[in-house]
Amino acid sequence: MKTGSSKLFCLVLFVGLSAIPVFSDSNTIALQSIILDSFDGTPYVVDGVEYNYTWKVSGSKFSTKTDSKTFPIISPVATAPQALLRQKPEIKSIGIQGAFDRQGYNWIDIYPTLADGDGQPAEIPLQGRTRVIDIWVWGSNLNYSIEAYIRDTNGMIHSVPMGNLKFVGWRNLRVDVPLGVPMISTILPRPTDKTKFIKFRLWTNPVERSYVDVKRDINGKITEIVPFYVYISQLKVLADIYETVYDGDELAYPKNTEKLWTDAAGGAN
Repeated sequence: MKTGSSKLFCLVLFVGLSAIPVFSDSNTIALQSIILDSFDGTPYVVDGVEYNYTWKVSGSKFSTKTDSKTFPIISPVATAPQALLRQKPEIKSIGIQGAFDRQGYNWIDIYPTLADGDGQPAEIPLQGRTRVIDIWVWGSNLNYSIEAYIRDTNGMIHSVPMGNLKFVGWRNLRVDVPLGVPMISTILPRPTDKTKFIKFRLWTNPVERSYVDVKRDINGKITEIVPFYVYISQLKVLADIYETVYDGDELAYPKNTEKLWTDAAGGAN
């Protein structure tokens, strides 16, 4: 009788404990798709501030220079994958022409600048915890690769491989940001401008050609370098924007703290 009662008591206790909700937000997420740039003039808005970007390029040592062109070249172009055009017909892309004098680990940096700025690189602020970087790419079916660079909340820069470009047509490249990359500060008030997107870097492969072709005159002299082409459309991220709710959470935001102390100073006067 005692043994049966003990078993019954343990069963009731187990069921009772199982019914108690466990409150922990360590795994709570609120994922949101955020477009950083559609390359069509649509501003990127963060905390009410609008950002418009112009994209530029720079190449490594052996970038080709001719009498008429200096590579790499970048320009906004009126093209995009059909999957995006069906959603937003006015969407555009950025097009890159590239050529190098020799094969090797050559690279092209593709980076944003503020449209109304001085032309210097401008890092794009990221919101929440960036989990995925997402772009559409059209390449020349060459054995090249592309990677993204981001800055974490401690100021450290991380390269995130996006994949190989040896494919035909448009392809959606999505890559997870390693969970070990700190994307939000644990110190309060929490700074909101630390994590940023820096640039893309396109790499050539030493065993792959460094341009598409050349044109020659009747004497065999090279008259024109035919570059390779890469197009990038819609830079997007998937971010976890969940914020823990607790007593005093409004004090965790720098703008709220600044206003609080500004009001306090005004009241003291």
